[in-house]
Amino acid sequence: MRDRLPEFRERGAELVIVGNGNATFAAAFREDFSLDGPLLVDPELRAYRAAGLRRGRVELLSPRVPWNALRALARGNRQTGVQGDPWQLGGVFVIRPGGALTYRFMSREAGDHAPLDEVLAALEPDAPEMEETEAPSPLARLAGRALSLVLDPTIVASFDRTGYRVHSLAFDPRDLEVDLGDRRCLVTGANAGLGFETALALADLGAQVVLVCRNRLRGEDARDRIALQTGSRRVEVCELDVSDLAAIRATAPKLADGPVDVLVHNAGALDSERAETAEGLERTLATHVVGPHLLTRLLRPALERSQDGRVVWVSSGGMYTRKLQLDDPSWTRRDFDGVAAYAEAKRAQVVLAGLWAEALRDTNVVVNAMHPGWADTQGVRDALPRFHALTRAILRTPAEGADTIVWLAASPAAAEHTGRFFLDRTPRSTHLLPFTRERDAERRELWRRVEAWSGGEAP
Repeated sequence: MRDRLPEFRERGAELVIVGNGNATFAAAFREDFSLDGPLLVDPELRAYRAAGLRRGRVELLSPRVPWNALRALARGNRQTGVQGDPWQLGGVFVIRPGGALTYRFMSREAGDHAPLDEVLAALEPDAPEMEETEAPSPLARLAGRALSLVLDPTIVASFDRTGYRVHSLAFDPRDLEVDLGDRRCLVTGANAGLGFETALALADLGAQVVLVCRNRLRGEDARDRIALQTGSRRVEVCELDVSDLAAIRATAPKLADGPVDVLVHNAGALDSERAETAEGLERTLATHVVGPHLLTRLLRPALERSQDGRVVWVSSGGMYTRKLQLDDPSWTRRDFDGVAAYAEAKRAQVVLAGLWAEALRDTNVVVNAMHPGWADTQGVRDALPRFHALTRAILRTPAEGADTIVWLAASPAAAEHTGRFFLDRTPRSTHLLPFTRERDAERRELWRRVEAWSGGEAP
């Protein structure tokens, strides 16, 4: 591009280079390549994120990369020092005065460059303006919906990676074309799995993110990884075990010191043996139901001060197998079954999300629940080793599992919903089996009990 710069300028254009190293590195780069145009540095990758440019190890390990490297060497170019994010790919954009976009090229792997003839054509006065983000084609969306009608009743092909890929055909990428620079998001259980991917994506969209983690060291490691991958320095760690009600009461005022725009209830645990918290609550119930309810109640004033508050409850497809349990929710009379306890707690989360949506209906806060499908997380590997061994070939990635969490937390389209249950950005039924349906009186009784438990009364 440097060698064709006179042709760009003949057409009234200027070549502006944006890199993610520091200013010293950029000065050396300018000297090495004899550049005389503008060279900007973006160490926090804000321009890269805004442009939707790709990054990742898979792209940089493409089999075409060696050929691209040899081609560069044949032309007298060689790779020297690397600074900034080594996994970040680049692109080329032609932008007219006023912001009209006439060309977009996003690299697919290292050394993949825009054809310069295409760039020059985009500089012509009659070059057509492009949409900044292309909407999915009506045919693709129709195909996604039609295939979903076939796959969804099978459950397996809906919850696995095939289901995600089919459902995503109907996604509108513009839904997450957002700048969250003015929003503060709290994500519980954010050091690994779905919580980490959620926090990573929100930070990548510019949000200030608080990683609410039971283990500070793991939280700090997650913070550092997010900073490395996104360039964001607006990620902090809050040490909190959401099964510990006393700790929630002590920590919530500190969390409410700043704005609270998004609260994601993601922290979870699947225990093989029954255990109780200091307050006498069965730990599965405390972690998934009572603790998150108390945290929501204590952060409610801060959420209501937001112009666009969101609360997202991360449930599980396993809740479809269980009904709301009010007879023995703490497993004091039944033989403890960790998987069943987990599924019952996830059912209670969905019910609570609906009740919170009703309680906050006259505010700026929307409350929704979702389930991620079957995702390949460390939690699944540890808690359900047999299930993981049988299904690992078809499991979603953690990022795919977290997609709907991010969509519910960030997308303007999601703000139109409250009190709904989602899979892959689409509202779903909360019941697949008739015997799992609860009566309204049972829903109200759950609220009464959780209020009592979170106020200090043992179940």
